[in-house]
Amino acid sequence: MRNLILLLLLLSFNVKATESFTVSDIRIIGADRISHGTIFSYLPIERGDVVDAEAIRSGIKGVFSTGYFSDVKMLKDGAVLIVQVEERPAIATIRIDGNKSIKTEELMQGLNSIGLAEGEVFDKLELEKVKNELVQQFFSRGKYNVEIDANVKQLERNRVLVNINIDEGKAAKIKHIKIVGNTVFTDEELVEVFESDTTNWLSWYSQDDQYSKEKLNGDLEKLKSYYLDRGYVNAEVESVQVTISNDKKDIYITANIQEGEQYKFGKQDLTGELIFDKDIMKRYLISVEGETFAQNKIELTNTTLKAVLSNRGYAFAEIQPVPEINDDEKRVDVTYFVVPGKKVYVRRINFIGNTKTKDEVLRREMRQFEGAWFSQALVDRSKLRLQQKPYFEEVEIETEQVPGTEDQIDVNVTVKERNSGQFTFGLGFSQLSGLNFSTSVSLQNLLGTGNTLSVAVNTSDFYKRLNLLYENPYFTDDGISLGYSINFTNINQGDANIARYNSTNGSLGVQASFPITEFDRIYTNLAYERISLRASPNATAQAIVDDLIELGGYAYRCRNTQPLFGEDGEELPLRPLTEQCFSGETIPPAMGIDGETILAPSELRRAFTLYKAEARWARDSRNRFFNPTRGSYHSIGFEASLPSSTAEFYKINLKENILFPLSDKLTLSLRGEIGYGDGYGDTSGLPFFENFFAGGVSSVRGYDDNTLGPKSNVGGPFPAEIELGIPTTSRTGDPIGGALKVVGSAELIFPTPFAKDTSNAARLAWFVDVGNVFDDADSFEARELRMSTGFALKWQAPVGPIVISYAYPFNNDQLDRTERLQFTFGNTF
Repeated sequence: MRNLILLLLLLSFNVKATESFTVSDIRIIGADRISHGTIFSYLPIERGDVVDAEAIRSGIKGVFSTGYFSDVKMLKDGAVLIVQVEERPAIATIRIDGNKSIKTEELMQGLNSIGLAEGEVFDKLELEKVKNELVQQFFSRGKYNVEIDANVKQLERNRVLVNINIDEGKAAKIKHIKIVGNTVFTDEELVEVFESDTTNWLSWYSQDDQYSKEKLNGDLEKLKSYYLDRGYVNAEVESVQVTISNDKKDIYITANIQEGEQYKFGKQDLTGELIFDKDIMKRYLISVEGETFAQNKIELTNTTLKAVLSNRGYAFAEIQPVPEINDDEKRVDVTYFVVPGKKVYVRRINFIGNTKTKDEVLRREMRQFEGAWFSQALVDRSKLRLQQKPYFEEVEIETEQVPGTEDQIDVNVTVKERNSGQFTFGLGFSQLSGLNFSTSVSLQNLLGTGNTLSVAVNTSDFYKRLNLLYENPYFTDDGISLGYSINFTNINQGDANIARYNSTNGSLGVQASFPITEFDRIYTNLAYERISLRASPNATAQAIVDDLIELGGYAYRCRNTQPLFGEDGEELPLRPLTEQCFSGETIPPAMGIDGETILAPSELRRAFTLYKAEARWARDSRNRFFNPTRGSYHSIGFEASLPSSTAEFYKINLKENILFPLSDKLTLSLRGEIGYGDGYGDTSGLPFFENFFAGGVSSVRGYDDNTLGPKSNVGGPFPAEIELGIPTTSRTGDPIGGALKVVGSAELIFPTPFAKDTSNAARLAWFVDVGNVFDDADSFEARELRMSTGFALKWQAPVGPIVISYAYPFNNDQLDRTERLQFTFGNTF
């Protein structure tokens, strides 16, 4: 078609074919976007040339070959040659709609490869080529029913808008996968290696039944690797056939394989510049003579040897495995050729992306130092430490050789910062606390120093809380942290699913922590705490009332407003409630109708002063602060009130969290917690207000918050209530907590279906929870452990953390309070 247009143009030039002339000048008309220099570079005519019809044809052909013009003419004005061109329109915008399975960026790359891109010259003849290119891209994803419509809209200034509308249709599904030629392994074993699969109950999520050419090629490589890792060094996929049904809905895949015979490892040796003693380096060989050959062992040996050398400063070390196959003896001798290269040191560490955080905050977490020999292990550890900081979302570390040198590298640390400063004024909701009002200012990276400052006020249906915290994680250069805290809390425990009493707490604390190793740290805390408790024998569990009476401290009774009667039946006068509650004087007992001595229905108050000391060891090797996917956390803590406290007790708490990455997308998380407490000195047993509780969305899911464990009946009814006919409510099963807590959980964590976010802000998990609370260690019985299973969604949303779980408790008894759907959202401190 282009040649036909060129022919027509050549026939249309306006210089007489029989007339030749000498060109005194050349003038170009119609070129707005294309520079005159570009046209002259393609025009084989210059000033002073004598031109004839053949020269004119050659000139038109040269200019037209640029592809920039839809029409080219040459005119003569005296001795002046006029080149008149009509530019093709430029592509202003390419708009693609309807694509779902392939990202727009990927489609644009394909179009760019055939010359269709924004800013380029548009040629109508290329539209069909555009359609074919897009069709091929969708065919490679199994979208054989795709329909593509491309049209052009003319814009001002000789520009066009290219609209591409895509109807992908339904993807063809894999109906059958057949392996031919296998005798050692079954079809089921081999197909299990594939990412592709026939339709199954999880295909709606994994989309493994959708055919893709790239995915199939990857599966064939996995198939070959499967044989290589099991000793079949000559295994080959000879051919593969992909057949599609007439209706383009079903795909049939057949792979033909030649297995060969199984080989073993022969002699394993090292050569080259070994740096270390040969016998020492041989200890790192994973491949062992006499074992079944495995390609993955060679790769692992390669990686291990490179790691050993890179940790000693040889950043660019190369290991070249040289296998030698002995077909007669069915063995493979492997020689590892070591090329260590130059030993290098770090010239400079550069930090990129830290617009808020000071360089020194990042530098103090680096374990690789400037001027020191390079160590990959230290670089990896530095990255892990930075990822554990709450104010960094992503951390990447790259090394580059300093130009002109062989023994120097720069380490470039690129970080993506989180919004570490946060002012919150909002509402949240949880099933336990109801509607929560919160206002807070939290700076986890105060002025870019890495220090933490937070002030938070929270109120809900049953609690009021004020928290102030300041912490400097690097009070000394050695990494000793120092912090201060002030807390005030007022809680109606009955509304928190705990036995009914009220508590008001105020405390002042000083915290410090000390690094022991790269992963281990000792945390300490000294605090002064004042606790005021208020209980009613008519509403509070009798065990708590008895505990309050036994504990000591300043205590007094307050009579309620129900009428009392003396010996002669006359009504006794009552003082105002406030006077009765705060006078502190002893109120004489009242007499009942029949003359017996009775106690008025009353309110019991006690106040405690506690001096607390806490020490805790923790080892944290998890790979990130939010939603870790590998590593572990271990902690054991000891807390005690000092002998001068009103109540003397101690508590021990053990926590474990181990994460096993099963694949790139699946992680197994195992969590466990054991807490135990007891009294000492004059205090018998752990005070009830220090008891452990379990149950709820952050403990054993499927059970109401804080309801698992020992329960007690409330006190009363009192004799006066019976005599006077005062209505009473008999309540049983009030949770009172216990001195021993045992909780465990297993979670299989996987990506959120259909979510495009890859930042680990949201994740789903299938869980099994187990746990309970017991009176003491002697009361522990494994059969009393409560269990549940279900699914949970955890999302670090902009408004705060959102946790939703649906659990099925499967060994609860009639006194347990169950709740299958549980959730909480909103910022809380």
